Amino acid sequence: MSTNLIEPLNIGPFTLRNRVVMSALTRSRSVPANVPNDLNLEYYIQRARGGAGLITTEGTLICQQGCLF
Repeated sequence: MSTNLIEPLNIGPFTLRNRVVMSALTRSRSVPANVPNDLNLEYYIQRARGGAGLITTEGTLICQQGCLF
């Protein structure tokens, strides 16, 4: 059985427009405050327009590297 990458895919209540998945990439665009910003938004808008059916976003730090709790 072969699958077509451009066919929709149902995952629970969600329907992806295709089976192309973009993995998480750490782009370090949430600096200096480690909070997602307009640069993050534009990056993912561009990727969504590129056609990926599912995009896994990057992680962000909860504090500056080296911080002590």
